[in-house]
Amino acid sequence: MSRDDRTPGRVSATGYLSVGGARHLLPERLRRDLEAAHGGEMALYVMDVDGSCLRLLAGEKRVPRIIPAQLGIGPEIPPESFAALAGAAAEAMPGSGVVPLALADRALGVVVRVDGPAPGLDASAAEVALALEAAGGYTDAVHAARRHKHPQPAAEMQQNLLPPRIARVSGAEVAGGVLPGYEVAGDFIDHAENEDGVWLAIADAVGKGNEAGALAAVTIGALRASRRSRGGLEEAVGAMSDSILGIGLRRHAFVTAVVAKWDPATHRLRWITAGHPRPLVLRLNGTLETLTAGVMRPLGVEDDDARLRAAAALLSPGERLLLYSDGLIEQPDRRTARPVGIDAVGDIVRGAVDAGAAQLVRRLQDVVIEASGGRLRDDVSLLVLAVDRDAGVPAGP
Repeated sequence: MSRDDRTPGRVSATGYLSVGGARHLLPERLRRDLEAAHGGEMALYVMDVDGSCLRLLAGEKRVPRIIPAQLGIGPEIPPESFAALAGAAAEAMPGSGVVPLALADRALGVVVRVDGPAPGLDASAAEVALALEAAGGYTDAVHAARRHKHPQPAAEMQQNLLPPRIARVSGAEVAGGVLPGYEVAGDFIDHAENEDGVWLAIADAVGKGNEAGALAAVTIGALRASRRSRGGLEEAVGAMSDSILGIGLRRHAFVTAVVAKWDPATHRLRWITAGHPRPLVLRLNGTLETLTAGVMRPLGVEDDDARLRAAAALLSPGERLLLYSDGLIEQPDRRTARPVGIDAVGDIVRGAVDAGAAQLVRRLQDVVIEASGGRLRDDVSLLVLAVDRDAGVPAGP
């Protein structure tokens, strides 16, 4: 990693992977390159896996190791939270200049110039973010900085299986997360945009710990294998169920799930609900609709009469689709001992007509974190597709 001589005052990630070297030293090398390019003392921070704070990745001893900033969707920060993120860092280090480590749809953390803002730092921060993202497959340095305690093995596996928590797709925004980041680990979310549409999935494996994690890993592997082999929605769900039946962990091992696909051109949503909480749609007029069709038994439950038939509906400009796990509505409120419940979730969703996907996910996460006092009884998984208001007119059902 070196300063780009063709662009004075800027750090460049070009050529990093071809250079190789001790990649665990990359964060400190990047920090020093930033200091050489822009002057002044620099520090790099990344978001914790639970989205609760910024943690020091590289910096001198006089900067704080932790900056409270409950703004992340997991270890990623949505663009609408960049200003609040910079404010939290600036409050921790008055007079500093703060720039997000932005990657197109999201940020990984921030660059802090202790001595104040500097011209060109935004461009260099984008290069640093790209380098850190690429380095994640070669060293644990960035992953380790994001963790404030030792995760359970299943939870670590879960983190590695999850896709980007925030993403732009054709005509919409996708955001999702799984809480907590360190325990339980039977849930997963997944999304991908392909030629045949935007795929969305959420699932909850029975049990807890390593067995639930193993079930989840096999199931998501089957989904991705089918999807990447050009399989359709029904074929993918069938492959997921067959994979559970094939591993023989124990009797009655099963996974509940919703697998869906949205076509940006026609706005047609197709989905299958396998024993999972029903998807919710926030319509543009503010009404909340539960998608009750397309239901089958949980994946891994043998059923000779099962029919894999996806249901269909339109998801139009400005509307939101919410997929969630039962951990969201079943979490007891520490103040009342009653579950959070679907009514409270519905109130939050109905109040989010103008919210983006990441904002809605964060609002729901905040509610369940507050209700639990930070001690969640079960995984809480969320996946939101927010269709752009200017995404065009639906072509029909």
